[in-house]
Amino acid sequence: MKFIKIIFIVYFSCTLFLSAKQTIILPLNNLNDTCNQESNISFIDANKDNVFDIFIINNCNYQLYAFPLIVNSTNEIIENQTAYLSQGSIEAKNYIILIFDPNSFHYTHKLYYDNKISKAILEDYTEQGSEPSTYEEADNYFYTQQMGSTLLITKKADIDVQSVFLCSLDGRIISNLQNVVGWSQFSFDMSLEPSGMYLLRFIARDRALTKRVIYLK
Repeated sequence: MKFIKIIFIVYFSCTLFLSAKQTIILPLNNLNDTCNQESNISFIDANKDNVFDIFIINNCNYQLYAFPLIVNSTNEIIENQTAYLSQGSIEAKNYIILIFDPNSFHYTHKLYYDNKISKAILEDYTEQGSEPSTYEEADNYFYTQQMGSTLLITKKADIDVQSVFLCSLDGRIISNLQNVVGWSQFSFDMSLEPSGMYLLRFIARDRALTKRVIYLK
């Protein structure tokens, strides 16, 4: 396995050097993986034709997947974004990947594979009325309690949460919980954080919710 990983590293190093468009590499969170190894998705101009292709490395089994890409998006992808495998699998080519911007706390892109044309499609993410625009919307699903230096979050309505982020008001991620599908409670240790207001970001399959919370030492 180590030898295969070395081959991947050498291959990507050569590809990055030869690419015409600037390569963008994002962490890819697959909520179905249990090996705790973060995978990556790379947007690479492999043919130097000013058109991106995508390469996905599954670091759980060291598999490399490559797909030609059609870009139907008006928004650029930036390197501090994060990708989430929302549905399907890479291997079966029935995946839907959502790309999340931690600065705006919104999904920006949807990436999926179209079997009819044998290419991946990148398009702008559309809310379709499912993404709430106010902090108060999250109050319908969660309530918070401070227990000493622990911030406890409890579900009070059914929602398919996949990950939870604790962020500062300027959008900096302080801590996060992954693979929390089915959990009814979440907690963060705030012992090293100062008193103040924080943001909790809940990522579900069909929406992203933000809740403000105040922590007092």
